[in-house]
Amino acid sequence: MVEDGNWVILDTVRDMLGRGDLAPAVRTVADLHAADAAEVLTALDMADQVEVLINMEPAVAARALLEMEEPHQVEVAGHLRTGELRGLLEKMPVDEAVDLLGDIPEAQRLRLLKLFGREEAGELAELLAYGDDTAGGLMTPDYISVTPDATAEEVIEELRGVSPEVETIYYVYVVTPDGSPVGVLSLRELILSPPDRKVGDMMSRDLITVAAAEDQELVAETISKYDLLAVPVLDDEGRMLGIVTVDDVMDVIGDEAEEDRLRFAGATGLEDETAGLMAGLGRRLPWFVLAVLIEILVAGGLLKLYSPVLAQYLALVFFIPLLVTMGGNIAVQSSTVMGRWLSSGIPPRQATVRKISGEILWGVLVGLCAGGAVMAISLLFNQGASVGVVVGLSLALTVIAASIVGCALPLTLRAFRRDLGAVSGPLLGTTMDVLSLAIYLVIGRLLI
Repeated sequence: MVEDGNWVILDTVRDMLGRGDLAPAVRTVADLHAADAAEVLTALDMADQVEVLINMEPAVAARALLEMEEPHQVEVAGHLRTGELRGLLEKMPVDEAVDLLGDIPEAQRLRLLKLFGREEAGELAELLAYGDDTAGGLMTPDYISVTPDATAEEVIEELRGVSPEVETIYYVYVVTPDGSPVGVLSLRELILSPPDRKVGDMMSRDLITVAAAEDQELVAETISKYDLLAVPVLDDEGRMLGIVTVDDVMDVIGDEAEEDRLRFAGATGLEDETAGLMAGLGRRLPWFVLAVLIEILVAGGLLKLYSPVLAQYLALVFFIPLLVTMGGNIAVQSSTVMGRWLSSGIPPRQATVRKISGEILWGVLVGLCAGGAVMAISLLFNQGASVGVVVGLSLALTVIAASIVGCALPLTLRAFRRDLGAVSGPLLGTTMDVLSLAIYLVIGRLLI
């Protein structure tokens, strides 16, 4: 989607390309911020996108390509010649280049690797061997390491020489000759130290690390928990392989949060186009069938059981949709809040009681306000004091119950490691339908 500020630029670029003025079009796109350039390029025809990209400076084109959505990156890469794509990959950070290489078809990837030198191809192949959702798949092998005997002045000189090649210079890692990390040094401490001071005397030995096979979500939680700019990645022998930087995990956090929101909504399967229709149907359909049976048997049974009350006080029937809808809405809100909290990287054991208590208190306040309002409206329309009390009290209790159920369900499913995507949506809706009806009909039977 092109933002308002880029529509004029897009139209201008299209006009230039339509007149055959390629050079001005390329300059116009190249002068934009990489994110804006990617937005304008994506809106062009694929042939025009490729033509503009290959005529831009490789470093500028590489940044624009990286700003595109991942599926579109792969599509553009498929329209580039092997040599053209190799030129762009060389200008990308290694971890970003590996991500793109891992997404393109295998035949194209093998052709590309043959164009790199033996050392570069070996490094890329080694990184490609790690899973996309692991620390090894996220890491970059470009980092700064020194020995404990190096002086502050020597490290600063090394930083001046290699800083353009590494992704971050804010941390300098101290390693032994065999590659095992023993400490870390911040750029601030390095600059403030005397030139002849040894790294081993000023480094911090409190080093947080992750294993190469660590899941990307746990890596993101580690960086977030300890407020790190980067975290070292170690192999099975404890040797340092690379680092995962904070910008590498930003997309991970967004993707994982989106995935968890879909799971809590019961919509997983829709976003995975490769999973196949039947696979998603087999995972989700049984729970919807179960929900239908519960609605018919339990909810229908309740209505039949209390039909004498409803027949005598017909006005109660008109408030059933209100009760059921409010219960479902409140439960979904509480479930969403709890789901976002669970997906934010905060371990459930921390502040669980405070979080649930806050949601329940919110439900109590909303329930009392909503119940009082409905009671007043019922009396205003001459529905009788008894009907007003039943509806108001039922709504208040339903909202309170919905906030409790909405908090409890995600926590329970997560604790039992159940598939939240297949279960939470249907189960939450059905539970609140039955519970809302039960509260309403029981109170109606008791008070009328």
